[in-house]
Amino acid sequence: MNQNYLYVGSLITSVIGAALLLFGDFAGWYWWDQYVEVTVWIGIYLDFSPSNLLVTPILLVAVALLAFCAYVSYLGLMDNLEDSFSRFGIFAAIAAIGIQLGVFMIFALINIIEDNAWWPDVGFYGGVIGGALTLTFLYLSNQQKTSFK
Repeated sequence: MNQNYLYVGSLITSVIGAALLLFGDFAGWYWWDQYVEVTVWIGIYLDFSPSNLLVTPILLVAVALLAFCAYVSYLGLMDNLEDSFSRFGIFAAIAAIGIQLGVFMIFALINIIEDNAWWPDVGFYGGVIGGALTLTFLYLSNQQKTSFK
């Protein structure tokens, strides 16, 4: 049985997840006072705000992990994928999801304590959903490959 459709799915979802995480806003928050209103977005930016200086390197690791998952999917499409390398792709997808959820939980906790309005944005949703779908496709392709042996 051909499992190329699973590798195509994981390639598409990992590339889209990495692109949305790289080019979209990850999350945002809004603070207001009687005379001042502040709206801030965090994500992968080249500015020098304190929040983005902390978040950008961490999210770049998640982008790199999703790019690695895309490479593993490409190797699977070309039938050059070893079993151990396939497992590294699965672990990379798990790590990418964990990093994003960890960053968002810290972000949410800080803004709950500070009593700010906050929200997840397209980078968060795209990265987490893309990572979860990539994980699912890579896991199913690995299970399908081992069931035929």
